[in-house]
Amino acid sequence: MRTGIYALMTTLGLVLAACGGGDGVGSGGTGIAMSSVAIGSVDSLGESPSGSYMVVNGVRFDISHAQVEVEGVSQEDANGQQGLKSDQSSLKPGMTVQVNGTLDTGFSTGTAAHVLSIPELRGAVDAVDAALGRIEVMGARVYVDDETVLDGLSGLAALQVGQIVQVHALPTSSGLMRATRLQLTTATLPSVQPVLWGSVQALDTVARRFQLGTMQIQYAQAAFLNGLEAGMLDNGMPLYVHAAQAPSGNVLVARVLRPAHSLSRQADAPVVLEGVVTNFASAQSFALQGTDIDASGAQITGGRADDIRNGATLEVAGRMSANGVLVAQRIRVRQRAVVDPPSALPPPANTNGNGNGNAGGNGNGNGNAGGNGNGNGNAGGNGNGNAGGNGNGNSNRG
Repeated sequence: MRTGIYALMTTLGLVLAACGGGDGVGSGGTGIAMSSVAIGSVDSLGESPSGSYMVVNGVRFDISHAQVEVEGVSQEDANGQQGLKSDQSSLKPGMTVQVNGTLDTGFSTGTAAHVLSIPELRGAVDAVDAALGRIEVMGARVYVDDETVLDGLSGLAALQVGQIVQVHALPTSSGLMRATRLQLTTATLPSVQPVLWGSVQALDTVARRFQLGTMQIQYAQAAFLNGLEAGMLDNGMPLYVHAAQAPSGNVLVARVLRPAHSLSRQADAPVVLEGVVTNFASAQSFALQGTDIDASGAQITGGRADDIRNGATLEVAGRMSANGVLVAQRIRVRQRAVVDPPSALPPPANTNGNGNGNAGGNGNGNGNAGGNGNGNGNAGGNGNGNAGGNGNGNSNRG
C-alpha cells in the first residue's frame, strides 16, 4: 500500500515558523523569509554526489542544507513532550510536508531551505474495515489504499481497535482523509499526545470551543503557534490541534493550535501542490486542499481530463495568480476516483431492508433485514436490492 486556506494564512506561509513554542511542538524555525513552494507527500529520499534529496510532487528537492523538522510519536523534548525533531533521517516516504525554498522554472528540481512535517492524525483507532480500506481515528475517517505506505503493519487486517496510529494524509473534506502513510506505534494511552487536523466549524469564541469533524475542541488553555492568534480563528479555517491527552468522549482539550500548511500567495510564485479534488466544477476548475485551481491551460499526464473529478488525487505544478488561484501548467493524475468517497464507515444493517441497484439504470428493492430484497432495473440493466442479505433484480428493456 503505498486548505479553504485564508488570505490571513498567507503571511504564515511566507515566513518560516519562528516560535520556539514550548510544550514540545514549537517549530524552532529560523524566521528567514522564504516562500512555501510545495505541499504534498514524500515520494522518495536519497543521496547523490551533491548531497541529500527528496522527491515531492515530482520535484527533486536538494535538502542538504535544509532545516528539517519532523514531528513523531517517538520524539520528545527536554520536558518529555512529543514534538519536532530537526533531523533529516526522520523524513520517511509517505510523510506529508510543506517545503519552503525555491523551484526551477521547469518544476523538476528545487532547493529546500525548510521542510516541516506534521501528521494529520495521531491517536487510538476507533474502527477498522479492512475490506473497504477504511479506519476511524478520533472521529476522522481515513482511506487506506495501495498507495499508502504502511509502517509496522503487514496490512490493514492486522490493525485492531484501540491501537495507536500516526497518520499522514491528504484531506478530501472535513473529517475525511486519504492516507499517504499509516504508522502503527508501540506507544499506549495515556502517554500519547493526540494530533488532529481539520477545518474549524461551529466556532464559539465566548466558550472558546469549535468542532473538527465530530470532535469538539476546547481551546481555552491552548497556546497558538507560528503567527496564529485566537482572533484569527474562523469557521472553515484548517489547522492542527495538539492535545495533552486522549479525548473524553467527543471532547478534546487543545494544548496547542497550529496553522495548517499553506502555499505562497505571491503573484507569479511557482508552486507544486498535491491533493484530492474537491469543489469540482469542470476539469478546468476545481480545488485542492482549499486552493482554487485554473487548469484551462494545463498539460495532463498519468490520465485524461475526464479522470479529474471529486475524489481524484492530483499533483499540480503552476504559478499563483494575484487573486490566489493556482494557474496550473502541469497536472499529474496520481489516483483516479473509482467512486465518490462515502461519508462514513458502513452503517449497521438497515432494519427496513431497503436496497438500491445500478446496472445501466437504477433498481430499487425492498426486503426484510437479514433476508432478501427484490428489485427492478431499468434501462436494459439489472438491479440488485440488498437489505442485510441478497437482492435479485429483473431487467426491463421496454
